Amino acid sequence: MKIVLLLLVCQIDFVQIHAQEKKITFETPAEIQWAGVDRPGDLFLILKTGEVLKYDKEGKKIGSHTFKTAPTLFDPMDGVQSFYYMADGDHYGNITSDMSEVTQYPLDPSFAISPWLVCPSLHELWMMDSSDFSIKKTKLKSTSISLESTVIHLPSKNIKDYIYMREYQNYLFLLDKNVGIHVYSGLGKFIKTFEQRDLAYFNFLGEEIYFMKGRQLIFIDLFSDETRTLAIPISCKFALLNDDRLYSVEANRVTITDFKPY
Repeated sequence: MKIVLLLLVCQIDFVQIHAQEKKITFETPAEIQWAGVDRPGDLFLILKTGEVLKYDKEGKKIGSHTFKTAPTLFDPMDGVQSFYYMADGDHYGNITSDMSEVTQYPLDPSFAISPWLVCPSLHELWMMDSSDFSIKKTKLKSTSISLESTVIHLPSKNIKDYIYMREYQNYLFLLDKNVGIHVYSGLGKFIKTFEQRDLAYFNFLGEEIYFMKGRQLIFIDLFSDETRTLAIPISCKFALLNDDRLYSVEANRVTITDFKPY
């Protein structure tokens, strides 16, 4: 009886180990330029061809939409809709959760002389104006400018060094590829910088911001600055998380692995 129980326990352990090692792999028809996840954990891929693809955590394709060129900035947002901005043409819009409908709105030329990055807030927009390195935010329904802050602390005056911007937990995060991630308050006031050179992206998990360096994910608590690291199993361009999956995004291949980030 003891031998039978021992064999049963070993069999259960074997099944659990292999369940934890479950992998789903698929390839894309063109090179992946950017990747991100929305709050429910669905994966978005932007290809260099301008196509935006969306997948669930089992690797099932939810939908796609093709732009003439890849968006300048993309925010997966909350699962209800995603956001895109096109600097070429100065317009922005939303994509529905199933990727079937896309809206397009012109960016009012009175908002910024030379808008570089534009990202969403609640019924509002954040903008970085390359003409004077200012950060601006619109009023409700994006009808006019509600605040403007000149970011004089930025070390580089090469606008192409600033590659991504996103609002989260009432803070604004600006990615500077030569320095790290600059953090601003909801009023556009500079707070601090998470210094880390040569980052291609960042994302959030609960109250933590995270990014990849080498074969590690680095997590920083937004409120305490406590830092932790996690090793990742695959060398990749983007490593993205939800509560139980790791998306390892390579040049034109994605591997989805069962993964516990805590």
